[in-house]
Amino acid sequence: MDPGEIRYSPWAYWLLGIYIVHGVVIMLLLRIRHQSTGSFRLLVHAADVVWPALISTFTTGQGNPFFLFFVFVLAAAAYRWGLWETVGTAAAAVCLLWGESLIFHTGFLEWADRVLLRHNLPLLQIDVGDFEPKRLFMRSAYLLVMGLLLGYLAEQQKQLRAEKAVIARILGKARVESGLTGTLQEIVGELLTMYGASYALVASQDTGSQHVYVGKVVSQAEASPVLHWLESSPSDHETYLYDCPAETVYVCPAKGSSASTVVALDKTGARLRSISPTLLDSLAKQHQFQCVMAVSFIFGREWWGRIFFLDPSLTADLEEELRFLQELVRQVGPAVYNVYLLRRLRLRAGAVERARFARELHDGAVQSLIAVEMQVDVLRRQSVSQSGGVTDELGRIQG
Repeated sequence: MDPGEIRYSPWAYWLLGIYIVHGVVIMLLLRIRHQSTGSFRLLVHAADVVWPALISTFTTGQGNPFFLFFVFVLAAAAYRWGLWETVGTAAAAVCLLWGESLIFHTGFLEWADRVLLRHNLPLLQIDVGDFEPKRLFMRSAYLLVMGLLLGYLAEQQKQLRAEKAVIARILGKARVESGLTGTLQEIVGELLTMYGASYALVASQDTGSQHVYVGKVVSQAEASPVLHWLESSPSDHETYLYDCPAETVYVCPAKGSSASTVVALDKTGARLRSISPTLLDSLAKQHQFQCVMAVSFIFGREWWGRIFFLDPSLTADLEEELRFLQELVRQVGPAVYNVYLLRRLRLRAGAVERARFARELHDGAVQSLIAVEMQVDVLRRQSVSQSGGVTDELGRIQG
């Protein structure tokens, strides 16, 4: 640090020393107490905003060494909270700077210097010209833009981290021991709880047949959701597996005077504008709902289908919710398909093992009977010289 930038004011060095002691005390408190309260974090954050604003009054020019501390405060707000808290921190710093400018231009410095001079203390030596509105406007714009940028990046990072945590938690529910039905029950039940839907429908079809399997997952108050397979119907393909270019869709049919809401995304995540809400008319005849969200899935080259969430509670942007659901199904789909393949492989291995065991039992029994027959034949021939009754009895046993 260049001492010339602090204008040789002893008060600046005193404030800097107190600020360093303040930081050391905070670090010691954090080492002693591993858990901090919300009020403590808010108090420390407020002090981190006030200290740079106070010390920077003794520096001049564009190379203000303490003005950089505001960036650290904004980064801390972005890390702790989110976008609006970071923008609020930037606005608080701007208000402090403009408040200092207002105080300095009302004669406060002259009064403070007279008091210090009366008590034989060093003067403040603050350059009032550095707090002119023109310079403060540039600093204010810098802080607000920096706060908005850091807050937005932190918000996106938190969202990505939360999405990865959700995907990892759902992937952990794909277990071979549970089987395909149990895995679908766990995963769809988790999605059902996450989106707050009343119930979910799972429709799937084997590419080698025309049969459509439809399952219903209903959330329960105190127990985990249960998957029930429904009776098949000839109209299931038209109802659930209709032809549609959209991979993910959210539809709220028109009710009374309110217009219908349709948000559809293709495989690339781009929005489709030509999707009509009438494609769910057949579904609406069999199930009652206000809104429905559907996503398509493909398991290798063997299975494909759709998952319907009836009356979901979506709080964020619809397109973002649909994109996340689309990405979630793409990440979880291979894990479910692996469960299906491993389960089928185990069934085939079990069938092969049972066939081998039965063949070995059959071959062993036949070999034992042949050996007994040979021994009986030998005994019959050896007993020719003996009693005829024994020979006749051995012949009868031999057949």
